[in-house]
Amino acid sequence: MLVVLIGADSSSSCAAALSGTGLQGGTGASIDGLSDGQLQLARNGVAIGIQRGEPEQVIIAELVAQATESTLRNLANPAVPDSLRYSNDGLGHDGDSVGPHQLRASVWGSVGIATLMNPIYQINWFYDRADTITGRDRMSPAELAQAVEVAGVNAYAGQLTLAHQLYEEFAHLAPGAMPAVEAGQPASGCGTNGSSAPLSAAVGGFGAVIIAAAQKWVGTPYVWGGGDSTGPTGGGFDCSGLTLYALYQASGGRIRLAHYTQAQQDDPAAQVIPFDQRQPGDLIFFTSPGQSSSHHVVIYYGRNESGQDLVLHAPQSGQSVTVAPLWAGDRLDVRRFSMPAAAAGGSHD
Repeated sequence: MLVVLIGADSSSSCAAALSGTGLQGGTGASIDGLSDGQLQLARNGVAIGIQRGEPEQVIIAELVAQATESTLRNLANPAVPDSLRYSNDGLGHDGDSVGPHQLRASVWGSVGIATLMNPIYQINWFYDRADTITGRDRMSPAELAQAVEVAGVNAYAGQLTLAHQLYEEFAHLAPGAMPAVEAGQPASGCGTNGSSAPLSAAVGGFGAVIIAAAQKWVGTPYVWGGGDSTGPTGGGFDCSGLTLYALYQASGGRIRLAHYTQAQQDDPAAQVIPFDQRQPGDLIFFTSPGQSSSHHVVIYYGRNESGQDLVLHAPQSGQSVTVAPLWAGDRLDVRRFSMPAAAAGGSHD
């Protein structure tokens, strides 16, 4: 497994001021096959382009590049362990590439991982590079995307239809309605806020890989009995289907849990952990007062800026996989799973 180490950086700010700060929050848009997280990345591609005064074709090129490189997702990568500490939309496994534009940590990592995992930084990176290319305004969006990304294979034309659709969806954004861009200020989303926020001061290692495996399904519907080791079944996950999937994927198939909460809680590989020693990636089981078997399981996600515990889970019918505050009322039992010793240092693919 390729492991790339990036110099430590402050999580409180990004390394450099950026030319466009983008927008935060839900989009209110709906495009078949795309989650709101994907739409937020696309909207920021358009918003930052408008803030910077980029031509339409250049903005479309940025959308084409995002869609091709990462399917509009901010991807962490187990080969870059520090990337797993930051909020992400799932795992990528392309060398040491991270983020929506799949920037190589060994090439672009001098800015620090907090910056490299910030989608706002990566979108500005694309426009900065595009602005230096001679004759860019005579290039098609696919040609410009290739010129910026310098990919081994030019596959960008395959996403042109989607890119045009996304541009039309968000082209109405007006610079005056967006946050003012102030010289010397870090981008929106840097540091402890927004999409580049650290998951937790303690998150890392195998627990972070568990979180990343489950997190890519945020927004997927709850389906009773749904989920297996390969992904959703019947259109979704239930609580134990999501956890068995996450543990199987994170361990490269070495941890195979039953599709039942109490069986997962009692699994021989599960280490009993006192609640006050919980860490991100631990499983927390809920047992109702007076009952002997747990009825729900979540993945402990970490704490937010207010110190509130967060969990990642598939809640109940009518809801979707989500990150939510941890609640009280039931008995809570914490279990920790570790990568089997025989696989230490191996790939998580």
